[in-house]
Amino acid sequence: MKKTFYVCTGMRESKTNISFLNQLNARQHEAFKQLFKDYYQDLAYFSAKILKDSIVAEDITQEVFIRLWEKENHFDNLLSLKSYLYLSARNACINYLKHHRIVTEFENSLSEETSEESTWNTIVESEIISILSEYIHQLPLECAKIMDLVMQGYNSTEISTLTGASSSTVRSQKQRGIALLKKMVSPELYALLILFLQQNN
Repeated sequence: MKKTFYVCTGMRESKTNISFLNQLNARQHEAFKQLFKDYYQDLAYFSAKILKDSIVAEDITQEVFIRLWEKENHFDNLLSLKSYLYLSARNACINYLKHHRIVTEFENSLSEETSEESTWNTIVESEIISILSEYIHQLPLECAKIMDLVMQGYNSTEISTLTGASSSTVRSQKQRGIALLKKMVSPELYALLILFLQQNN
């Protein structure tokens, strides 16, 4: 769905800017390359100020541009374009910090516990399942049903028995769910999902 961004500038855009925006809205590669050249360093610096980590900031900045290219947007002026870029970078940074904090808490908990099994169960119950369930419920119905049972610790054979679905269907829906979740969640949260699945297979 095309999104149109409006921001009042109080002045008319120059013909050069209008031409550039028209090319960008038309998803022309040259306009996108120019946008990347003009704003990459500023956005990376902006993100680094939030994250206190220049390497992660560069990764997030690249992700902002990738998402801009993948989505069909429409910008009426340069200010709306800049607002979109900086807001996207800010939100991505905040999301990274939130999930990074969760991962750090998990790692700290793991180092403090003497029993790996009890530690893992505590983490799964209190954090991973509650966080991932929000995303799982956004999956297609059959896929969400299978992934919900996977997160409860059931293996493919048990899920097949519970749902009446064939073993191949369970496996394919599980693989589909994992692939979709990879696109929906942060890299840190996805890594925890994979670790959970490994622990329960």
